[in-house]
Amino acid sequence: MANWAFEIDYANNYIVGLTEILVDKGFRIWCFLNDGQPLYLFSSEYLSATPDDEVNAQARQLVRFIDGLSYLLFENKDNVNKITLTTVIDLNTFSIANVQRAGNIPATLHVDFSVYKPGIEDDENPMAHLLKLVPAEVFIRDLLLAFSQGMDFKSMLLGYNLIKSFIAARGDALTSFDFSKATLDRFTHTAKQEAPEDPMPLKVAQELISELVFAVVERYYNVHLKHCVVKDKNADWDDIYDSLYD
Repeated sequence: MANWAFEIDYANNYIVGLTEILVDKGFRIWCFLNDGQPLYLFSSEYLSATPDDEVNAQARQLVRFIDGLSYLLFENKDNVNKITLTTVIDLNTFSIANVQRAGNIPATLHVDFSVYKPGIEDDENPMAHLLKLVPAEVFIRDLLLAFSQGMDFKSMLLGYNLIKSFIAARGDALTSFDFSKATLDRFTHTAKQEAPEDPMPLKVAQELISELVFAVVERYYNVHLKHCVVKDKNADWDDIYDSLYD
């Protein structure tokens, strides 16, 4: 079975920064020099047993988890560039692999997470930690996939309902977090298009749901994502790269 890697179409400074964060074999972004030119690649041990004709589609399914996390972390959701995979490389020979290209990404996740179990390390980056929870935690998988195409009201309502069900199953309630019922109701009425007198603006809703996710993963998984927020500084990629390490 080939050892796959996938070239990332556009590697801005945010992607370059991820090469220092996503170093685990499950979700790895790294740089390879080809004739002195950097190629930024995604690879995953979860694809180690994937048939050749499915590897492209499953790789694109996997990067959706990174995209979902990126949408949560970027203050300006309009500045998130989803990861686009292009050339497939066989790392056994460091040559371009002739494999079937993916058309539409299947709605149903087909990745076999049982082939690799990541180890949690002390004091590791929260982004890396959260992605290591993807194989075992269905809630984390569903949550990141909900936001992977962006954070409009439809996806945020889906994420909100996932959170509500998750904490209810643990005997908890949204009222135990530091969010007022009035604010949460204003969000749900706006998202459901129930025409509240004072609808919640999209940006305010995005901030609310991101903060809610941060609070939930901190309480239940001890993952402190709030420290990884990518500040909006007029979309200057040098600043965005720096903000990964603020």
